[in-house]
Amino acid sequence: MRFEDLSTAAQVARIRRTAFAALADYPLEVARLRLLNHGFNTTYRVDTTDGRRFALRINVNSRRSPQNLAAEVAWLTALAADTDLWLPAPQPTRSGAMTTAVFSPDLGRSLPAVLFSWLPGSNVGDEATVEQMQAVGRATAVLHQHAEHWTLPPGAALPAIDSVLMDMPYRLGDDHPLLTDDGHAVIDEAFTRIQVHYDALLAGARRQPLHADLHFWNVNWFRGRLIVFDFDDSGVGVPAQDLGISVYYLRDNAAQEAALLHGYQQVRPLPSFTSEQYEAIVASRNLVLLNDIVTTTNAEFLAMLPRYVPNSVTKLRAYLDTGVFRHEVPGLIPAD
Repeated sequence: MRFEDLSTAAQVARIRRTAFAALADYPLEVARLRLLNHGFNTTYRVDTTDGRRFALRINVNSRRSPQNLAAEVAWLTALAADTDLWLPAPQPTRSGAMTTAVFSPDLGRSLPAVLFSWLPGSNVGDEATVEQMQAVGRATAVLHQHAEHWTLPPGAALPAIDSVLMDMPYRLGDDHPLLTDDGHAVIDEAFTRIQVHYDALLAGARRQPLHADLHFWNVNWFRGRLIVFDFDDSGVGVPAQDLGISVYYLRDNAAQEAALLHGYQQVRPLPSFTSEQYEAIVASRNLVLLNDIVTTTNAEFLAMLPRYVPNSVTKLRAYLDTGVFRHEVPGLIPAD
């Protein structure tokens, strides 16, 4: 049976074996391994026999190359040294490498893995307070300030994500049972309009490293402090993209969106963009996620497709009609 045809429980059980194989490369003895998240990637909490805790990320669906992983680890290390951000610390293997990889017979390829220091607290989640969203805005601004002056070390590279679909090939033109002719027409029109705004935004703009996935579930809150993690999507683009990606997850909560932007401006001015460019970046996130999910191997994501695909088309059609991207629009298929 193909990996993508397995249930979520069966997928997690198969990857769990891969996780133990990856942990054999590290100078520790595992007492317990607990699933934290099985989504785009799969992450486990690792408890050791001497009482330490870590988080192990297995890159199941990630497109990261060894050079990309090296850049991610290098940026985290530099940020920890140069800023007051609370971040995960990559852990060295027995050989001193900061990443490892293990072959998965279930997927027929090698899966990269990174072991990080344990982060306390809990996800901010979609009920984030104004205080928390301001902290996210400030953290985003600090990341941008640091990236302006940071240089990638030799042997490390981040993908260029300064386009509508970031670093992904366009897959939405392919035949898919859930994409009708009308759906294809909406997606094509949305892509064309967003591309025009991207071209104007990016013309002559300086590119720099971005987190590129800074949302509710990639930040923790602990004793009044924000913790930022999951740099797996980091790439080279323009700062406005980071803000648009974050705002996508905040729509339709005007107070949270305003708090994010206000927090950013407490550290530095907002990047230069028009309202049309801003909305295009927000809408492009829906295209990125849709483009990615139609080829996922994750069982839970596959189960979402019958609602996610037509609802994305409905949201993008509303964006084309109004010029504003929102999640709450008429005509959505409700959750069961």
